[in-house]
Amino acid sequence: MFRFVASVIALAVCVSAGAQDFPVRIEPVTMIPYLQGRVVVPPSPLKYQNIFVGAVDTVETKDGKTVAKQWHDYIGYAADPTGNSLGYAIVNHEMIEANDKIGDGGGMTMFKLGKKPDGTLEVLNQTLSDGRSGKFFNVDFKNTVGETGMNCGGISWQNRVWTAEEWYQTTNKMINDAGKGFRDTTDFEIGKLQPSGFPGLDGKKIKRYENLNWMVEIDPVNAKGVRKQYNWGRQGFECGVVMNDSKTVYLFEDGEPGKSLLSKFVADQPGDFTKGKLYFYKQDAGSFTGTWVEVPNDPATNWDILVAPHAWAKGKGITGFTRLEWGSLNKTDGKIYITETGNDRPGTRYKTAIADGWSIPKHTQDRAAAQGVAVDSSAYWDYYGRVLVLDPKDNSVRSYIEGGPYITDANAVPSKYPEKHLSNPDGLGFLYVNGKTFMVIEEDLNGVNFGRMPNTAMRGTNCEAWLLDMSKQPTIDNLYRLAISPYGSEITGFASYDDGNVVLINAQHPDNATISDAAAKNSLTFAITGMKQLVSSIDADDTEEESGIRVFPNPTSSHVQFSQSVDAALYDATGARVRVIRESASMDISDLASGVYYVRFVDGSTRQLVIQR
Repeated sequence: MFRFVASVIALAVCVSAGAQDFPVRIEPVTMIPYLQGRVVVPPSPLKYQNIFVGAVDTVETKDGKTVAKQWHDYIGYAADPTGNSLGYAIVNHEMIEANDKIGDGGGMTMFKLGKKPDGTLEVLNQTLSDGRSGKFFNVDFKNTVGETGMNCGGISWQNRVWTAEEWYQTTNKMINDAGKGFRDTTDFEIGKLQPSGFPGLDGKKIKRYENLNWMVEIDPVNAKGVRKQYNWGRQGFECGVVMNDSKTVYLFEDGEPGKSLLSKFVADQPGDFTKGKLYFYKQDAGSFTGTWVEVPNDPATNWDILVAPHAWAKGKGITGFTRLEWGSLNKTDGKIYITETGNDRPGTRYKTAIADGWSIPKHTQDRAAAQGVAVDSSAYWDYYGRVLVLDPKDNSVRSYIEGGPYITDANAVPSKYPEKHLSNPDGLGFLYVNGKTFMVIEEDLNGVNFGRMPNTAMRGTNCEAWLLDMSKQPTIDNLYRLAISPYGSEITGFASYDDGNVVLINAQHPDNATISDAAAKNSLTFAITGMKQLVSSIDADDTEEESGIRVFPNPTSSHVQFSQSVDAALYDATGARVRVIRESASMDISDLASGVYYVRFVDGSTRQLVIQR
């Protein structure tokens, strides 16, 4: 059976023989063994490799060699046009620093991957069209599009890659950061370095900070910038998805709670993203479905709207989410899945957003109702975040899997940490292997209280990467642990190679001052090989556990069924018991508010249940 590090200690049974009693509140009583000094992956059949280490490996720039940047985030992918290698990896660096060779601001690093006889990876030497030779190459923004700010998420599509300039900047003083960021704060002239690709825009002078916070297309094979996507609007972009029609692009913003945009761009012609229409999502009142509101987006005539799209959206009822992070298209079902990382107490920000004319999504309103508070109340909490699902067929957006299970103790200690816990989803991708589809969910560092991270008794955190079999119910119980990042770091970035047998993942900004290993002290891109065997072992594990109790339908609206008669209790998101059944194969939940609940059985095991109307 597939197990992480050691067999998990079973939850204690807190009932005696005969009639079973259930606690008034759920209290997790176990945790898995966490290591904090290095990346942790499950044991054999997986193989682990360090591939690219920030501040250790050197990159080739137009001005010579220099040490690689840190804060590895998104991992872009492009196939090798010659077919002689596994393809290219392009790693974003989510930081701003003054750098004479790389260019001020953020950065990206490109490298080509090959496969060794044992199936593991190697970084290949190569020579680019501009004459640079080596293994790791800085993507040249400095001489092409005018440098970038904190490169975070991105888009990979048909050997084209876009990088997202995330952290929203509103003044030159902010980007200068006392000389540690962008040293040149003079006006930027669009098209001076190379043509922008937008008629009538070249020659326009803008404030330096206004040339940041766009989606930026790059040439991954030659490691250079192509264009800033001015017609998609200026936002705190995190990620995006190009659909199979080669025209539609969905874009996700990690912005202000209640004001984070969900956007859509539709190109006039397939593959030409310089011409087309831009839309913002507006959910229908009281419904998960919505409509797309067109935004004027001709860069030559609508610059004021594109450079400040939130001001345009204000007052139009556009739906504001809570920090949309990464999104990915599931090729199996055609839906887009988006991480919404959450915010501790966003109610007061929602109050401001509502007053400004924004709307709040239904899943958020339902969560507030389940907590018994108004959505704009300061008491409303959202510590863990979730994964959303956007269905292009009906333009609906709803929660797919909620973070949790909720831990009521703000200062929860590791001895009470559950065996599986999902908090602050950030990175997201899909793995297709052995004919199966898995969602990969990766955690961020939004906080450590309320048990969001396992090492809450320490000064740092460990984040985790999870696999979710998309043929199963989206529950915490059905998550499989793929990796744990080093002490103090988040885990992010995902790309797969070799028919899904190898994956690349990043560990970003670790806090390992006492660790001597360079890979544990710095941002790191690592590889895990053996995913095909891992999936086979997971399948074998599932076969052994088929005798467990099934809970269905899930999500549900009026009742829940069990595969056999059970004694069970239902708990709400706060951990409070709300219902008990005896020797029954069903439970009526028609009177309960929408939200996340937990079913507990007499052996102490739990299943997450989503009530959704």
